[in-house]
Amino acid sequence: MSIHDLKTRMADVAGIETLTMGLEAGRIVLRWDGYSAAVDASASDAECEVAVRNAIKLPPVSLIPEKPAAIPVAAKANGAATMSTNPASAGASVKQMMEEHTRMMGEIQQAQLRILEGTLARQRETVAGAVGKIAQQIEGQTDEFLSALGQFSNDLG
Repeated sequence: MSIHDLKTRMADVAGIETLTMGLEAGRIVLRWDGYSAAVDASASDAECEVAVRNAIKLPPVSLIPEKPAAIPVAAKANGAATMSTNPASAGASVKQMMEEHTRMMGEIQQAQLRILEGTLARQRETVAGAVGKIAQQIEGQTDEFLSALGQFSNDLG
């Protein structure tokens, strides 16, 4: 992929002559004239072009306000998550989410360990049962062997 090829293919896009391309966190980031688009690191020229053309349908990054828009009352009533702009409150919310995540991961791990314990117990029971049956069969063969030896001794005797 060549940035020159992209500029040529998208000559109709305003400001595309300032297009730059960089790799950030495993993604290709394209920036031009206050806009930006990101695609997978293995994206084709066509995928990059689609991302650029989709990005210009939105306002440039420089025009997007720093403060997020207020969530409408209807969205709040429907259970949409709200975060305070107070940094201490945001930190507490993140901490609460992480604690909940940690608790849920612990519960999942405990459930998986119980499944593992059950499977291992079943394997032990299967081995013990199979070995027990083999021991009984060998015991029966030993009795037959001793009987045959006894008969042989009586015949010689």
